[in-house]
Amino acid sequence: MASVNDEMTYGLPSLLQLAYHACNPDQRKRYDELPVAPVDLQVCCESILNIIKLNSHANCFQPSGHRRFIFGKVYPNHRPIKNICEMAAFYGHINCMKFARAIGVPWHAPDIWQKSACDEAADAGNMECLVYAHANGSPLNSWTCNFAAGSGHLDCLKYCRENGCPWTAQTCNIAAVRGQLECLKYCRENGCPWSRWTCNIAAGSGNLEILKYCHENGCPWDHFTCTNAAQNGRIECLVYARQNGCPWVTDTCKVAAMNGHLDCLKYCRENGCPWDSFTCEMAASMGQLECLRYAIENGCEWDIDGYLAASDDVKHPSCVRYALELKYGPAKTNATTSSPDDEIPSN
Repeated sequence: MASVNDEMTYGLPSLLQLAYHACNPDQRKRYDELPVAPVDLQVCCESILNIIKLNSHANCFQPSGHRRFIFGKVYPNHRPIKNICEMAAFYGHINCMKFARAIGVPWHAPDIWQKSACDEAADAGNMECLVYAHANGSPLNSWTCNFAAGSGHLDCLKYCRENGCPWTAQTCNIAAVRGQLECLKYCRENGCPWSRWTCNIAAGSGNLEILKYCHENGCPWDHFTCTNAAQNGRIECLVYARQNGCPWVTDTCKVAAMNGHLDCLKYCRENGCPWDSFTCEMAASMGQLECLRYAIENGCEWDIDGYLAASDDVKHPSCVRYALELKYGPAKTNATTSSPDDEIPSN
């Protein structure tokens, strides 16, 4: 009977991959310019081949030794990348993942900087890698569902849930901001929570169909829904939210003005949204002259003296000239300033 060490459940690198790996940069460049299919040699493939090479050159090399010790013998002295399995999951290289596990490469524990192999596979939609990684010890966590939902990989999301992977309202939020309606529907139909931020995020990212689905299915919203839409120039989402009873506040006008979204600012004012002096102040500080003009011409208050007296880092030349015209009149402004950066005239 063959020993466990002799059982191979993975494929070896192809001759083409081996040949390409052996090429120097100039040779690879020449090959890449040929009218042939590219060589799918990624960092996971290169790392495995380098580990094998280093192991064969090591003084402790034992041809009859167990293959699971290969990585352990090489790593302390040469430090090849240790997240080979995770890179294989990202690229969908199931053979690299299996080979890496066979020679003793560990799973990388997920943290704020690094995804697990399951996370990488779910994010990239590599179902075979996800199943193998999970079955062989790579952990599932709420971020695995988040990655699958945010990337629109419904099959991976279903697999995660059917195998006990947790999720939170953030899963719905990420599906919403990425416009992944089918994943969002699956989440809601299977008990995933959501919150007002799901609507807020959908509006801010301009995903109108997502926003409609959320509102029509009972997702709460608040004034941040309109404000996020106005801030990002999402006029369709802003109109939909208002027509369906979503509240707005003075900040809605302010963020529309400061980001130069004149269409949103006009819609807000023409439909009764309140504003205050901050609308003009923020438009001026961000150099949004058209929004500033609209606000002034439609009765919005502005402390012109305060703006002109402010430090230069919050003033824009075009808005300074406009402020001078309002304060002194166009004739005097043109006579005393040859450019918007000239000295402000005194009374």
